[in-house]
Amino acid sequence: MRLWVADGEDGLYLLGREGRKRIGPPGDALCECRGLVCCAGRGRCAGYDLKTGRQQWDAAVPGEVCALAGLGDLICALSQDADSVTALCASSGEALFTAPAGVYPRDLCADPQGRYLAVAGGAAGEILVMDAALRCVQKYRVPGTACGVCFLPRCLMALCAVEDENLSARLLRISFRGVAEEMFKQALVPACLCALPGGGCAVGCHGAVTCLNTALRPLHARAFPFPARLRAGKTGLMVCDPCLGAVSLLSGETLFRGPSPQDALMTK
Repeated sequence: MRLWVADGEDGLYLLGREGRKRIGPPGDALCECRGLVCCAGRGRCAGYDLKTGRQQWDAAVPGEVCALAGLGDLICALSQDADSVTALCASSGEALFTAPAGVYPRDLCADPQGRYLAVAGGAAGEILVMDAALRCVQKYRVPGTACGVCFLPRCLMALCAVEDENLSARLLRISFRGVAEEMFKQALVPACLCALPGGGCAVGCHGAVTCLNTALRPLHARAFPFPARLRAGKTGLMVCDPCLGAVSLLSGETLFRGPSPQDALMTK
């Protein structure tokens, strides 16, 4: 197994049998697609060979990229300050098309079949579902600011920041017909969300990461000051926290430490 870590201050790192090696400039978001690991940050996105770690291409992208997702033969880059998502060709890095994506959008993910992209539209208070041409095919209104999104079987999950008397995190289950149901609430600032392989999801807030089972009931929580990204795989859940590093939630082991790790991926 290899661990890729995008450190927003120090660079892109690859950890494996050869040890720890810096292979690229700083970045804030990672994704795997078509034999590549892609890393993006401020105005740039680069593709690296999954097996060798060698850079294959480097491309300009609008604004500051906060999240990446592979969608078929595309790399989709979400730019917060440009309020847009850009589709890049996975093989060359060529920018193919760009579409609006809310107001200061926060997150995106592809569905398991690789046909649709869901975007958390930030201050616009909406979840957008797009096809592979980045055409909006569905839009769901959510309360407050849409901070995170993920696909579960037969529904979407949306993590929102809602201002009542105090700011709180709300987790909504949204049916594809648009019926929304609140499943979880926490008096913390929401940060990130991901689906779990066996069902359920994990919610990251400033202060804690909480795992929910397939019935979307809280299973357990662990303290994390500022979780930036959650990554779930066969080896369990990995939390990327700039204060603590990349940490395995299952074992508690710190897999990487750096000045400001923002995202991490485990690959074969």
